[in-house]
Amino acid sequence: MDAFWRGDTDTATELMSDFLFDTISFHDYHEDYYHAFITGIFVGLGYGVKSNHEQGLGRTDITLTDKRNRRALVIEAKKSYSEEQMDKDCDDALDQIAEKKYAEGLKGYRQVECYGISFFQKSALVKKLSNRELNL
Repeated sequence: MDAFWRGDTDTATELMSDFLFDTISFHDYHEDYYHAFITGIFVGLGYGVKSNHEQGLGRTDITLTDKRNRRALVIEAKKSYSEEQMDKDCDDALDQIAEKKYAEGLKGYRQVECYGISFFQKSALVKKLSNRELNL
């Protein structure tokens, strides 16, 4: 979690990929599995998590809130069909967050971080949207 709060996408990518490598089967390569995988990690760490919650102009895949510290994460997850496609799929997730104004539903939080995560088999790629791109 520290990697996500710090905006350290390299570490978050490495850790998410390590979790996938250690836990999933090739039978699990579905977007809904990856979505539940992320949700389970955050819930297990004690965070408030909303899945497919209406926010902004659409539904976020995952919104995580830490009310005590007034910070939140918005995550859009995509399943990639090749390793080469992962970067574009992350960018598409970030574009969706910005276009659908998902972060606007989190006014009052001091820190709002938005991430696109793409998954291909047992690998993850994490990218972050800057607050400047969100107009926060």
